[in-house]
Amino acid sequence: MKPLSFRARLASTMGALILLIAAAISIYVPRKLEQEAIALITHKADTLMQLTAFTIHPALYFQDRAALEEALSAARNDKDVAYVVVADGEGRMLAAFHRERATEAALARRVPGGGVSHDRALYEAMTPIREGSRVLARLHVGISLVRLNAQVAQMRIAIAGWSAFILTAGLIAVVLISNILTRPLRHVAAGAARIAAGQFGQRVPAGRDDEIGQLAASFNEMAANVAERDASLRESREQLRRMSTRLLTVQEQERVRIAREVHDELGQALTAMKIDLQQIARRHATLEEPLVPVAHTIDSIVDLVRRIARDLRPAILDDLGIGAALEQQLRRLRESSGIRTSLTVSDEPELDMLTGATLYRITREALANVVRHAGASQVEVSLETRDGAAVLEIRDNGRGITREEVSGPRSLGLLGIRERAELLGGSMVIEGRSGEGTVLTVTLPVTLPTTLSITLPGTKGGDA
Repeated sequence: MKPLSFRARLASTMGALILLIAAAISIYVPRKLEQEAIALITHKADTLMQLTAFTIHPALYFQDRAALEEALSAARNDKDVAYVVVADGEGRMLAAFHRERATEAALARRVPGGGVSHDRALYEAMTPIREGSRVLARLHVGISLVRLNAQVAQMRIAIAGWSAFILTAGLIAVVLISNILTRPLRHVAAGAARIAAGQFGQRVPAGRDDEIGQLAASFNEMAANVAERDASLRESREQLRRMSTRLLTVQEQERVRIAREVHDELGQALTAMKIDLQQIARRHATLEEPLVPVAHTIDSIVDLVRRIARDLRPAILDDLGIGAALEQQLRRLRESSGIRTSLTVSDEPELDMLTGATLYRITREALANVVRHAGASQVEVSLETRDGAAVLEIRDNGRGITREEVSGPRSLGLLGIRERAELLGGSMVIEGRSGEGTVLTVTLPVTLPTTLSITLPGTKGGDA
């Protein structure tokens, strides 16, 4: 699951806070208003009972029912009074109006006080009317809560509407505010991502004077320092690459010189030694047989000298070019391992000495890896010029290389291939699938060939 952005977390936090406030208002305020209204109704009921009790006390004392009914007329005119019942100490009704509205629980009350009925439609209270310590009667009063409940319901609806409005407006404000507050941070984050991608010239707006503006200014300063250091690093890398290329070129020239010296001087010296031994054997017949092992040793040394000279700098690479040198490698692979090979060279590039030698040695290392690790029965090699670069592709049908093997510490051959390619400003890509083989692609920029052509005597077009 993708983590929430800072803007989303800020908006959700503020939105939750506003939602909590709106919910608290919509729940607390109506209840508080209802409690205040009930308190007013209670006060009104108490006042009404005291006034009515004072009014009907003489009629009760003299047991004048007509005067008692007349005394209740004032309560009849109050629209909120649902009923009034006057009962004696035994519960017998003395006077009343709308007695049917009174609940049995209210009429059975013997303790002074009141409360809301179960259906919350009435507030019912009772107070005793005394003469000294004697209870003359009990006065039961019921106050209708219909109008109060309607007002409370209207108030609830109004508060709910205002709460919904406040919540909606608050959420919109939260989104706008979070966008405004986090926009500079998003600019800094986007700038950091672009710098991480290598675009060191990127800058972010820093026109504010607050902490975010200071952050943007610091970021721009950091980006400028990074750009400056990157430019310096790029220049150093370019100088190092040029120096490495120059060293490799000198090394290749030295290989050519050493190969020539080994092949010419040492090879000719060994050949002369063999001729001298043959002359000695002809002059002294008794020495012919003992000199045979020495002659064989000289022949082995001559072969070793030729192989060393070939490894240092194959003459075919200078005489016939990279295509012929690759064909020679594949022929040796067929002869030594029995692996089927094919070579495709389209638009063979003109390569300088160093690039040609690098492609040759990369191919040799790659073919050695195929023999040692791939378990392949077929290898296809292709070379072509593409977009001003020489592209070498080596494909086998072996077991396929894994990602762990590509980056593993034991893959020294692949590491050497990559380093050879990168030193010349090129690249290496290797892809493999289990059971489907491996494809190695090396791309090297083509530069103007260096005029250096040295042919070893007696080896033109050969394997010396």
